[in-house]
Amino acid sequence: MPSSNRRSCPRAQFVNRDRCPFGQGSPVRLYGFTLIELLVVIAIISLLIAILLPALSAAREVSKRTVCQANLREFGAALSQYASDFDSWLPAKPDFNMPGAPVYQLATVQDQASPEWGPNFGGMIRDVVERAHTRGGKPTPTYLPQPKIMLCPGDKENNRPKDNSVIWPTEPLDHFSDLPQDLAEEATRQRSFISYFYIALWRNDDRGDFIVMADQSNRDDTTVLSFTSLTPQDNHGTKGMNILLLDTHVEWGAPKSGSFQDMQELSGRFWGPIIYTRNRYPGTPGNRDREVQTIE
Repeated sequence: MPSSNRRSCPRAQFVNRDRCPFGQGSPVRLYGFTLIELLVVIAIISLLIAILLPALSAAREVSKRTVCQANLREFGAALSQYASDFDSWLPAKPDFNMPGAPVYQLATVQDQASPEWGPNFGGMIRDVVERAHTRGGKPTPTYLPQPKIMLCPGDKENNRPKDNSVIWPTEPLDHFSDLPQDLAEEATRQRSFISYFYIALWRNDDRGDFIVMADQSNRDDTTVLSFTSLTPQDNHGTKGMNILLLDTHVEWGAPKSGSFQDMQELSGRFWGPIIYTRNRYPGTPGNRDREVQTIE
C-alpha cells in the first residue's frame, strides 16, 4: 500500500517529468517573466535613463568648462610672463607701415597681416608671442605650453574672423608654426584653430579687472561691446562664456539667455570699466577703449 505521506509535484505547466524533486513523474511548473512584467522592467529602465541623461550631459559640460578655464589660465600666465620680458606690454603687433605709431593707431592694425606676422589672433600667437620658436629656430615654445590650449573642448566651429557669413570647423594643431602665415593661407585652409578672442595693447600695470581674452561666439567679436549673441553651437552653448581678466583670474559670465539684449548686459559688465576709463596715452581721441583692439 502506498505511503500516505508520499508527495508528488503539482500537475500544471508541464515541462520535464524527470525533474520532480520528489522522484515522481509528475510535471514541474517553471516560472518566468510575463509580458506585462517585462514591459514594466523596460519602462523602469527607460525612466532611469531619462533621469540620468541630463545629469550626465551637465557633468560633461562642467568638465568642458573646467578645461576651457584651465586653457585661459595658461594663457594668462603666458601673457603675464611675456609682459615681464617686454617692458610691461602684453603681445601686440607694430604698425608695419608706420614705425613709432601712437597707441590709438596701433589699435587699428592688430588684426592685420604683413610679411612679418600672420593675420588675426593666430598671427599674434605665431609671430609675436612664439616668434623665437616659429621664426627664430628655438626648438621649444617660449611662453605657451602647447597648441592644444588654443581650443576649447566644446568648440566645434567658428566664424571666419570678422565675417558673420562664413563658418569653419575647428581643427587642433600640433605646432604653433602650423597657424596660417597670411590671409591667403587662412582662406585656403578654411579651418578655425582658436576658440578665444584677444584684446591687444594692454600693459600689465593696467587695471586688473580689464578683460584680456574670452570664449569666441560664432559671430564677429571684434568690436567694443562685442558680446552680441550666443547659440547652442557656441563653445558652451547659451549658458555663458569663460573670461580672462588682466589679473590672470578667469570668471564665468552667465547671461540670462544668449539674446542680444542679455549679452549686451554681460558685455557692459566687462567693457564698462574700459569704456569709462580715461585714455592713458596723450593724443588719443577718446577713452581707454580707443587704445585697444579685439581680434579673433
